[in-house]
Amino acid sequence: MERKIVLSLFYMGIITAIVGIVATTFAYYGFFRREVEKNLVHECRLVAESYDMLSSPDELEKFSGEDFRITLIDKDGNVLYESDADHLTMTNHLDRPEIRSAAEKGTGSDTRLSDTLGTEDHYYAIQLDDDSILRVSIQTDSILALFERSLLIIIFVIIGIIIVSLIASVKLTEKLIAPLKRIPEMLEKNIPVTDTDIYPEVIPLVEEIRSARNSQSEMRQEFTANVSHELKTPLTSISGYAELIESGMAKGADSVKFAGKIRKESDRMLALIGDILRLSELDSIGETPLDDKVDIKAVAEDCKERLSQHAEKRGIRMTVSGKSANITGSRTEITELVYNLVDNAIKYNRENGNIEIKTADKKLTVTDTGIGIPQESIPRIFERFYRIDKSRSRAKGGTGLGLSIVKHIAEHHGAEIDVESTVGVGTSITVTFR
Repeated sequence: MERKIVLSLFYMGIITAIVGIVATTFAYYGFFRREVEKNLVHECRLVAESYDMLSSPDELEKFSGEDFRITLIDKDGNVLYESDADHLTMTNHLDRPEIRSAAEKGTGSDTRLSDTLGTEDHYYAIQLDDDSILRVSIQTDSILALFERSLLIIIFVIIGIIIVSLIASVKLTEKLIAPLKRIPEMLEKNIPVTDTDIYPEVIPLVEEIRSARNSQSEMRQEFTANVSHELKTPLTSISGYAELIESGMAKGADSVKFAGKIRKESDRMLALIGDILRLSELDSIGETPLDDKVDIKAVAEDCKERLSQHAEKRGIRMTVSGKSANITGSRTEITELVYNLVDNAIKYNRENGNIEIKTADKKLTVTDTGIGIPQESIPRIFERFYRIDKSRSRAKGGTGLGLSIVKHIAEHHGAEIDVESTVGVGTSITVTFR
């Protein structure tokens, strides 16, 4: 960022300087040109006032100079006198703009690029009492010649501006971003914003970052505490049952019963560890390409088949309806999302209940006839380890992470989740993909 600011300020300085030089040159040239034309009018009128005192047109020569030309033209356009050439060899001048204007209005002027590159000829003509036309002209440098003559100076000025702009850009950038560089230290050491000289406009952002970091820290601590608690519970049960078997207090049928409980708690712990690892993968998934062509209905049919035995044990009927809905994403993640939604619908359904899976255009809806969710709990059901009824959830084998995984996968695909639920009636979860 620092380099971009330096370059931006540097380029701004250079562009401003060049524009300033060009604008100044044109402004100076315009002023110079107006002065030339003003003096030309004055000189022409002086010569015109003196013309009546001359005995012949040839005497106009004493008014001419090295760059100051005088021309006398009769009313028919024929040249009677030219201070810079032989008037007998010159063509008719009635087609010249300044001559035509003088014949019609009394005065006329024009500026033309001369045959010599880099110069301009300025003309001013006035009609005399005998209807002849007196014209004076002067040759000056053009704007191109002015630039050319000033080129060396301009180059030195631009080089100076480049050096000054570079130094100023670096110094100004350092001053601009110095308060921003102190933000990490403020956040790390928890320094109050009132004790620093950062920009007032940045203070809300700093507070938001600090709040987010504190929130993340609290979430990590809560997650660690929850993981420890969730793992400790089955390990405590496993340890207790194993101790009973080891001491010989559990024999025969009791030994088999306790072994079954150990297996059940071990399965629950393995499922928990698996979900924790999966969440960790999803947290660090980054910008994984989502380029699989996935038919949501086909995925729903597959998940229904895989969970059919689990549903049949509780007498739950599952149906899949709707049309094929093709989306672009990760086939593995979308399958996992649908599987978790359906598995959750089975776990928290009533005996002999129903589950309806509907697919539409980029939309999946899983509806169950289960225990339902209180309205105040709906915003929290996607939090890690959040359970409405912890004892009932553990009894059903839930890890408390299934819907968190669903949320992560939906966010990764830019999908939106909508939940509608009524306690004692059932729950409907709709995922709308982009």
